[in-house]
Amino acid sequence: MKDQRKLLNACSREMIPAVVFQGTDSCAVEILQAALEIYRKNGCSNEFLYDWQLLINEVIAYQEGCPQAVKLPQLSPGEIEDIRNDMEEQLKGKEENEVL
Repeated sequence: MKDQRKLLNACSREMIPAVVFQGTDSCAVEILQAALEIYRKNGCSNEFLYDWQLLINEVIAYQEGCPQAVKLPQLSPGEIEDIRNDMEEQLKGKEENEVL
């Protein structure tokens, strides 16, 4: 993807959900390859598929060049706490709806 930062900035400005996979993510290549097949199956243009493959190649090159940086992503302790609280709230809401 030629303008990744530009795309991410536009999504941020417009409040459009976006997903970021870092080159340090040990699952990134597999995820991007799966997405490539999904895009191919759904009829994306050859140009798009070519550009996506270039992105995959960049991630592979990064991971090969910096293997010490590649790891499974983790949440920070604060993020874990926020998510647990959110999960508890969701569970409480479901239980209250079931009672009604």
